[in-house]
Formats: sequence, C-alpha cells, structure tokens
Amino acid sequence: METKFAQWPPFRSDLRKQFGYLSFNCTLINLDVIGIKLLRTGDVVVITYRGARKTGFIYEGGQLTDQQAFRAYTDVPMDYNELERYEREYVGRIEVLAPPKDNYVFVNEQEVVKK
Repeated sequence: METKFAQWPPFRSDLRKQFGYLSFNCTLINLDVIGIKLLRTGDVVVITYRGARKTGFIYEGGQLTDQQAFRAYTDVPMDYNELERYEREYVGRIEVLAPPKDNYVFVNEQEVVKK
C-alpha cells in the first residue's frame, strides 16, 4: 500500500504547534485511524481499527449522505491487512490515507514515551 497522508497535520510536533497541546479520549487508546478519501468528491471517511479488526467510522460531514458514508465504511475490509488489496481494487476511486508508522507514543501512569 502506498502511504498517503491527509491534509491535516500528521505529526505530533505539527499538532502541538497548531493547538499548543495534545489531548485524546482514553477510549481511543490502541485505535488506528485510516482515512478513505473518495476521489470523486474529495470527502474523507475515517475508519477505525483495533488491531487488525475494523471497529467503526467517523465522517465529519460534507457532500455525502449518511447512507453514502455508511456504504464507504462497509466497502472497506474488516481486516486492516487487506487494505492494500482494497486500494488496488478501487484504484482511481479512493486513496487510503494512513498515518506515519512511527507516529505512536506509549502512555503509562506518569508519562508519554516515544518508542
């Protein structure tokens, strides 16, 4: 899968510069978020994975109806490891926007550590 990045800042340093802090809801720990950009409209449906298993989606609005956003979600494979095949199958229609592989930190009770 060719890694592509969304237009929002993908790195912690960029986020910190833009917002002055980093925050997240603990229910999102260990979730991977993958953007599926629909090339016809430019809309992005965010798919969440826990491990290799698809768990849900986020769509912040735009040109898609609820049914179209849900259809984009259902088209994406259940297994994260199948995204490369999915991208090839839908070439010219979608782009998979994956975060940089080293953009993870690990949180314990007192600190955030880059591994």
